[in-house]
Amino acid sequence: MFDTVQEIIDQLKLGEDSFVEFKEVKFRGEDAVELNPESFAGEICAFANTAGGVMLVGIHDDGIVQGIPQEKLSLVENYISNVCRNNCRPPVLSLIKILMLPDSNGVNQPVVKIDVPKSIFVHQTSGGRYFQRLGVTKVDLTPQELARLFQQREQSFIFDEQIIRQASFDHLNQKLLKSFAPEARHLPWEKILENKRIVSRDEQNTLRPSVAGLLVFGDLPEQFLYSAYIEAAAYRGVEMTSAALIDAQKITGPLHQQIDDAVNFVERNMKVASIKTVGRQDFPQYDILAVHEAVVNAAAHRDYSNGGDSIRVLLFDDRLEIYNPGRLPNTITLENLADRQYTRNQLLVSFLSRLISPYTGRHYIEARGEGIRLILERSTAVSGKQPQYQLLGDELLLMLWAAPPPFADNTDQIKKQESAT
Repeated sequence: MFDTVQEIIDQLKLGEDSFVEFKEVKFRGEDAVELNPESFAGEICAFANTAGGVMLVGIHDDGIVQGIPQEKLSLVENYISNVCRNNCRPPVLSLIKILMLPDSNGVNQPVVKIDVPKSIFVHQTSGGRYFQRLGVTKVDLTPQELARLFQQREQSFIFDEQIIRQASFDHLNQKLLKSFAPEARHLPWEKILENKRIVSRDEQNTLRPSVAGLLVFGDLPEQFLYSAYIEAAAYRGVEMTSAALIDAQKITGPLHQQIDDAVNFVERNMKVASIKTVGRQDFPQYDILAVHEAVVNAAAHRDYSNGGDSIRVLLFDDRLEIYNPGRLPNTITLENLADRQYTRNQLLVSFLSRLISPYTGRHYIEARGEGIRLILERSTAVSGKQPQYQLLGDELLLMLWAAPPPFADNTDQIKKQESAT
């Protein structure tokens, strides 16, 4: 919408409508934007829940250009980004651009243009309200309208196949792409990538990465999918306190690299006991293949539409906890989790099933449906205790228990560990 500045100038004369909102901005002191974040988020969510639209910040309600002081532009941009990310649930991925528009005296002033696309989700504000755009205002969705909107959008879109309109082809790692999809003589390389759904073309025929394409082949997917990273932390003892923290890492990059880095974090921080029989025998706290499979499952099946939470890997003296954002699908329960197969991100899983981990020498995803059974069997063999899955609101927690130290009289446990490895 609005391909030229002149089109925006013409719209200022016409005023606001179903697709355009003017927003005046005030400042409080040197470092605060005086805009109500809940109200601002409501405008953003209303556009996203309806047909999309444009917000012009630095414009009076009557269409007169107010402008934004040059030194305040970054402050306003940060404010908008924070609202889109933290006050809209799930976050709204909007395009923010600085434009110069003439004020009433004909002097060009900086304003901020926010392009809000029609979303594939239903968005609410952090205050829990659902809005839609009706004419020049935002109005609350009725329960019936909300139910219908959820039904329409959940049935119409598969999230990991959607393009990310804020990202471009240049945000993908070309070396990774060519190793996964080599160029061919009979077909243009870009067409090969389109056929594999790594990229697609938008309405302007511009190549954009899909969600799965950006996750696997993007250098910094968290730039556009805000929580697409892994938080890892290791603690001394059995409680999560700042005083007990011994190592922490925000793991970013292509998803398969994140998986290997997270497993490496666990391996370097877990304890390894040793005994001497004929030769030295080492007994790590966790079966590292089971840990790898657990992190793969979390990365492959998490809900990437939930922009508020990342995967968390927390290591304690007695256990490893892996938190995975996303509810279980309707047909899956904690009781049948090991026996039922489900895939939230089919395209993402297909990519991971073709990539080989340099960490294990195996494909990241081998036989479908076998991963959880592998985790349960190998972890139980090492620790003597069955791993536990728990649902905590919108998160799935997997808890792996640490192996006990192999004392001389613990021969049964040693045999279990040897058979597991």
